[in-house]
Amino acid sequence: MGFWSAWRENRRSLKRSLRTGEPWPEADVAEFVAAVEASGLFESTEAVTVAPGSVDLYLEAPTGQAFVVMVADGSDSCRIICDAYVFDWVPACLVLEFLRTVMAGEIEVDFSTSRRRVVLGVPLTGEGTWRDSRWFHDDLAPWETRAMARDRTPAP
Repeated sequence: MGFWSAWRENRRSLKRSLRTGEPWPEADVAEFVAAVEASGLFESTEAVTVAPGSVDLYLEAPTGQAFVVMVADGSDSCRIICDAYVFDWVPACLVLEFLRTVMAGEIEVDFSTSRRRVVLGVPLTGEGTWRDSRWFHDDLAPWETRAMARDRTPAP
């Protein structure tokens, strides 16, 4: 299965859905906000207009996680902030699935041999895995720590 990443060079080369082969649809802010609010995934939602056609959604999950989703009219992707970690280039049409996966703790976390670079993966059904990497200095977010602590024994 393929993957796309927050790395700019990979983002440019994979702007199409693996499910359909079509470009990811562009966001309509009003519809996007309505879909997030109607999803029932969050204990609270607050939409703050930051510019015409651009909204920041502040979301509180039952898991205790707080998210900020930044979306703009006509963009095919969003930026999501969770526990001070930035997920860039998340396709707007996959944001709810992405957030469900993060809240469920189904995140892949791998380290370089020096354990100073972490590679994150958020698997999404039919679209492969969103990936990003970053350098860190003992500054893991709580959800990254939980993901690292999971039993990583492969399933039979």
